[in-house]
Amino acid sequence: MKRQLLFLYAMIVLSGVVSGSSFELSDVTVEGLVYCRCKLPGYDPRVDGSPMSGIVASLKCDVGSYHTQVNATTDSSGYFQVSTKMVKKYIGHYCNVYVFSSPLSQCYVPSELKVSGTGSKLIYESEKSGSVSFYSAGLVLIGPANSTSCNA
Repeated sequence: MKRQLLFLYAMIVLSGVVSGSSFELSDVTVEGLVYCRCKLPGYDPRVDGSPMSGIVASLKCDVGSYHTQVNATTDSSGYFQVSTKMVKKYIGHYCNVYVFSSPLSQCYVPSELKVSGTGSKLIYESEKSGSVSFYSAGLVLIGPANSTSCNA
């Protein structure tokens, strides 16, 4: 019985791969902002944080034996954008954004945002001309729990 179930499972998986279109790689772009909860230049009281430039943000996807990782560096407004090819229906489920490190010790990266953590989940935004799908990692906050705890 176990053998029959394994065979049935293999046939279902293979039928999806062979049928083609649902597993085609598509162009995907992910964007987001990285802010530190410190009162630094550009501080925004609405989010209790400041934009961080020079932060390496990483889009990492793990789907079975398919693994991809694409890095981008934030600009002066804390914005980053990464583009890659991915099976479109998997990106929201198997991809997350991580932050490698911060140039300022008081803007430390919380463990959940490190590659060993859960990362920041992606939100589907739109599709342009039926070819590029856009996702957002939103606002990623690093550093202490609030700006009053920052030693900047």
